[in-house]
Amino acid sequence: MTGVKPLPLDDEIRLFVEYVAEHFYRLSLMEIDNAFNLATSGKLNIDANHYQSFNVIYISSILNAYKDYIGKYILQYRKELEESLKVEPTEQERTQLMIESVLEGFDRFKEERKDNPFGWVSYDFLSRLGVINISNEIKEEIKQQSIEMSLEELKYKKIDTKNKSQRKQISNLIEEITNDISGKQDIVVRNCKNLGLTYYYNYILENNLSLSDEISKCIK
Repeated sequence: MTGVKPLPLDDEIRLFVEYVAEHFYRLSLMEIDNAFNLATSGKLNIDANHYQSFNVIYISSILNAYKDYIGKYILQYRKELEESLKVEPTEQERTQLMIESVLEGFDRFKEERKDNPFGWVSYDFLSRLGVINISNEIKEEIKQQSIEMSLEELKYKKIDTKNKSQRKQISNLIEEITNDISGKQDIVVRNCKNLGLTYYYNYILENNLSLSDEISKCIK
């Protein structure tokens, strides 16, 4: 309020504060202070001279000019952000992101020692890299575990399902898994991969190996 004579009364200042809070609530105190600094330095498209009259019209003209001033920068930032989001990561970048995700999941496993219901994603990735190598004998044991796990999972799901059509579908899938020991059903395959990942993680820990090192060996 430099140069304003006489200075506004306390009641007037309170009204100014309430006016700004109501009409310019999106602006922070720092932005409001910056608005008046820019105005007095002549950088806003407005006559910043208050002519000894500090009122809500003067305040709103300053703050609206400030919003117009920063608006062009916000639009430019949004444009640059949209452009950056359009850039597809390279194959190498996608691989690195996946490796970081797998290692984070492995760290959680070391702490909790629990199966990850989405472990099949990590299993597929590590298998494609050639990191996971499980013998056929162990794979057969895992498949049998997966069949039992899948049947139990479906039985509980059937109990919780009220829709008759869905219950029938679950019953048919239970019968199919029971009569077909190939383990080709999606739920069995998914559980196989989850169990396979758990088996491999335990193998890494029991043999004091580094999962990061094992991955590195396969991507050189």
